[in-house]
Order: sequence, then C-alpha cells, then structure tokens
Amino acid sequence: MNLSVILSVIESLSPEARRELLAKIGITSDDDLKQFLGQAMVPEHVHLEAERMQYPEYRAHKLLSLYVPPILLLLGTFGNVFSFLILRHKAMARQSTHHFLAALAVMDSLVLYIGLFRKWLGDLTGFDPQTQSEWLCKGIVTLGYTCSNVSVWIIVAVTVERYIVVCHPLKANRVCNVTRAKRVVVCLVALFLLVNLHFLWTSSITRQEGGNGERHSPQCSSQEGHEFLITAVWPWVDAMLYGFVPFLIILVLNIVIIVHVVRATSGRVILQNRGFIKSPASSCRRLTSDTNVRLTVMLLTVSFTFLLTTLPMNISVIAAAFLNRQAGDVATMSKFQLVFTVAELLMYLNHSVHFFLYCATGHKFRSEMVRMVCGKQRPSAAISDHSQHILCSRACVASGSTKIRNTEIETEL
Repeated sequence: MNLSVILSVIESLSPEARRELLAKIGITSDDDLKQFLGQAMVPEHVHLEAERMQYPEYRAHKLLSLYVPPILLLLGTFGNVFSFLILRHKAMARQSTHHFLAALAVMDSLVLYIGLFRKWLGDLTGFDPQTQSEWLCKGIVTLGYTCSNVSVWIIVAVTVERYIVVCHPLKANRVCNVTRAKRVVVCLVALFLLVNLHFLWTSSITRQEGGNGERHSPQCSSQEGHEFLITAVWPWVDAMLYGFVPFLIILVLNIVIIVHVVRATSGRVILQNRGFIKSPASSCRRLTSDTNVRLTVMLLTVSFTFLLTTLPMNISVIAAAFLNRQAGDVATMSKFQLVFTVAELLMYLNHSVHFFLYCATGHKFRSEMVRMVCGKQRPSAAISDHSQHILCSRACVASGSTKIRNTEIETEL
C-alpha cells in the first residue's frame, strides 16, 4: 500500500485509537511518527544505492565510472580528429587502407559520444538525453548499435584486405583500391543500419514501479510486447555481430598473415645468405617488402588491440543475460557490476587509442603527422614509398620480369 494512503488512514483515526495504534508499533509521539514516516518515504532506489555502497566493489565501480570516461573521451577526441585529418591528406589518401582507417576514426568518435559520453553524463548529473523523448530513445539506440557494429567490421575489412595483399598479391591491385574501399564502407553502414532498424519500434521509454508504489525514473528499454527480443535474444545477436564473429575472422586471418610474413622473410634471408639475390630488382623487392611488413605490423596491432579489449565485454554481456534471469544478492551483483564496468571501459578504450597505435607502429603516419604539425615539407625519405615503386618498375622491366613488377606494385599499399 502507498505510504500516503497509510498516513491518511492514521490521521483519520480518533485520538484514542491513534494513540493505541502508535503504542502497538512502538511510537510514543508525533515527532517519532514523523521520523518513522520520513525514513519510510525515502525512495526504494536510494535505499538500494546506500546498501550497495557498503561493498568495496561497488564503490570501485562508481569511481571508475566517474573518472575514467573523461580521460578516454579526451584521448579519443584528440586522436580520432588527428587520425582523420592525417589519413585524409592527399599524401595518404591514395591507399585504400587509409580510407578504411579514416572511416574508422569517424565511427570511433560517434561510438564514444553516443555511448560513453552519454553514460558518463548520466552518472555525473542524472541527465540522460536518451530518456528525454521517444524519438531520442529510439534514434540513439539505433545509431549507437549501428556505429559500434560498423566500427568493428571496418577492422574486419582492413584485416581481409591485408590478407589479400600479403597472401594473394597478384589480386591486390584489382581488389584493393580506393573506390572499392569507399563502397565497402557505405555497404557496411547501410547493412548495419538495416539490421538495427528494428529498435525504432521495439524500444521505448518505460517507467517501472517499486514495491511501495514509487515510480522509478524513465528508462529507454524494450517496448511492451518486445521484451523477449530485447532482453533474451538481442544480447546474443549483438555479441555475435560485435564480438565473436569478427573476433574469429580477425584471429584466423592474422595468424595466416603472420605465418606467411615469417615464411617469406625467412626465405628471403636464406636466398640472400646463399648469394642468389643480387640484382637491382631484388633490392627493390626488399624495400617494398619492408614497407609492406611495416604496414602489416601496424594493422596487426590494431586488430589484436580489438581482440584484447572487446572479448571481456562480449563475455560480460552473455553473463548479464544469464544473471538477469536469476535473483542474486547485493554482494554478488556488486562484484559483477565492477567486472562489467571494467569490461565496458576496455571496450571504449579500443575506440580511443587507434591514433596512438598508428603513431607507435606506422612510420609513414608519423612522418605525415610531423609534417602537418611542424609545417615542414616531406623529406626525400618520406617519399621513398613511391620513388622505390618507380625504381622497382624500371629495374624489373629492364630485367624482363613483368610478373614480378606487377607483384611489387600491388603488394605495397
């Protein structure tokens, strides 16, 4: 029964009946009654929050949720803006890989602001734009899922392209080009927008009632009639689209790429030691191969960072789907809340650090960044990628090795 109803019933009693009732429940004065009712009128979620704060795991969760997101937002905003500007520069835009990475910077920024910033703002101020209207609820959920899916599958596309360049170089010039890269990005956006479009009618703003009749703050969750899809089915679908399927594709292709690069490098070293590689064309192949390996290392770093930072989140989402069906005690739920928060922040870390990975492993990216920041002209060493292209082509044509020349040109992306 609602407390206001109880209070009105007590006030409607005669003085004698009221004193007798209060004496039975251990209250001897009106001040004690007011204190008792004041404590009882505290909202249910406030009682629950106070109970959770007794556990160190929940306090750690609150600290991480408050202080880590602004750091990730600052790093991610700076890094993604710089990455996009550098990768879209005319010196970098000739390669299809850089078009993929520029699109990745845009999607990473959207994921950070639609997901992390909105969540941090809600934790800090209690204001959640997602709960302000029905269309904001539906639109933000749809856009958030779409951007996160596209971001991950751009990494898959980059890994597939790197696999073709390294393992099937004769097909690279035909398959891996700027036009095709743009089409792939557009198709990924259209595909995942279509996949997540159902949120426009399966999500809605809801208000749940507590045990004492209190109405909780509005939440953007499943619309009535679609609870099973959103709470039971979609966590698995999202885990497959965002995590497990990309994880498997990237892991397998990266292993194949690493094995192929190691074998090719070992074979070249053996031929050099035996004196079989002496011609100018072979020197060009070595320079081009080194450039190819550097770019491959950079993209492998991006791929493995994705694997390490998103796997905990995928496991946590599936675990949450099981825990939601079981009533756990406050201590257990506090521990899981901490684990889930750490996994979620690791996921957002993946969308914040790509710029720093490019700087750490990408020689050409670093050179272009220094040139843009310092305003210097590109030194001759920075143009070596294209100059050695010409040198290799001339040397190979002179030696009559047209097939090798094509391979050289196609493999350096």
